[in-house]
Amino acid sequence: MTEHIKPLSRTLLPLTLAVLLAGCGLTPTYDKPPLELPQASEPSAPLATKWWENFQDPVLNQLIESALAQSPTIELAVAKVDEARAVLGVTSSEQLPQINGTASAGRGQRSESVYGAPQRVADSYAVGLSASWEIDLWGRVRNSVAAAEANLLASEYTLDGVRLTLAATVAEQYFALQATNASLITTRKTVKSRQESYALRKKQFEGGITSELDMRQAETEVATAVAAQLDQEQKQASLEASLSVLVGQMPKDLYENGLTPLPQLESKVLASGDVPAGLPSDLLLRRPDIQQAEQTLRASQARVSAARAAYFPRISITGLLGVESPEMSTLFNSGSGAWSFAGNLAQPIFNNGLTAAQVDQAKAQEKAALAAYRQAVSQAFADTRAALRNYQSAERKYLVLAAEQTVLQRQLYLANLRYNNGYSSYLEVLDSERSLFQGQLSLEDALRQKRAALVTLYRVLGGGWQVPAQD
Repeated sequence: MTEHIKPLSRTLLPLTLAVLLAGCGLTPTYDKPPLELPQASEPSAPLATKWWENFQDPVLNQLIESALAQSPTIELAVAKVDEARAVLGVTSSEQLPQINGTASAGRGQRSESVYGAPQRVADSYAVGLSASWEIDLWGRVRNSVAAAEANLLASEYTLDGVRLTLAATVAEQYFALQATNASLITTRKTVKSRQESYALRKKQFEGGITSELDMRQAETEVATAVAAQLDQEQKQASLEASLSVLVGQMPKDLYENGLTPLPQLESKVLASGDVPAGLPSDLLLRRPDIQQAEQTLRASQARVSAARAAYFPRISITGLLGVESPEMSTLFNSGSGAWSFAGNLAQPIFNNGLTAAQVDQAKAQEKAALAAYRQAVSQAFADTRAALRNYQSAERKYLVLAAEQTVLQRQLYLANLRYNNGYSSYLEVLDSERSLFQGQLSLEDALRQKRAALVTLYRVLGGGWQVPAQD
């Protein structure tokens, strides 16, 4: 028995040393590039994942939730995450020995010149387990796994970015539809008012009180308002169709169940005091695109290390444990046991520059990933700065146009008063009506711009910030 143990111990000793050395291989590392970021003006704010709920619009909430649940764009991104997770599983499987069950049956004739025995036909049967394992001395497998893990995280952040963009697009389309509906209501009221004005001018002309010019001018204004109404109705239909596609409505639902947004003024708008004037840098670094770029960089660095490992020999161990016999009836009898153990080493000698080219390729991919990461960070801060200023400008514009409405309404009242008392021509009334009509449309569009600017701010920040509940 001792005679069998000694050879086995001599065989296991190199294996034990190889396993110990495997722990000293090239461990995956990540060197995050230094970034010069602006000083944080305030502590980091918690992100509100469902930032659209700040508008307190149940219809908007329902549309976005429907889009996130049914959009083909989301399904595609989810499939990419599943694929990356499967790739990680495939790569991780190399870290442990591969064990397979084997069974064989055969019949053959041995060579007398090789085995020194008369030729005879013999049967052979074998059942056992075979195992193989690569000893990862140089970190090829570990770095490949690290790259796969980073790619999985990158795909998950990409999915977050797709969700963020989809929610922002739905919100923007919804607010555009709201504004169009409001403009359509205003236009229809204007059409009705101008039709009444035309009817009055027509009676006055027929009674000899006013001129045909005044009547024709009133008639022209009716046609202009009707044309504007048709344009608004066309825009409304286009926005409804676009929004229906975004939220994943089927064609049948699109035609049988139209979208009915809340009136524009019933959807809340955050006050300016709820929008931070300056935002901490670490909030921006949580943007999905920056996180995705960082994980892509991490994966590229790991792939460089994995590619360099190809310069070193690959050491693998194979083994077999089972039973074999020339007859099926004696296959599991005492003395039919068999085992084998072998170590394999493969060292590249000449491959016409293949390994060097693969390392250069990995390094180039790392440089590209580093450039993409820096660009993503720079773009994030540029987008946020522009979005903050855009929102502030949109808010001021809305306040100015809201104050203008009182002036325009007063102007129209005075123009009608002067015309009815014979102090001015009908042209002043028409000018005042046009100004009021355009002012109302501009105010409704300014409200849309303010909401769209706020949605853009949410998007460039990677999500919303927590705000106090509004009444």
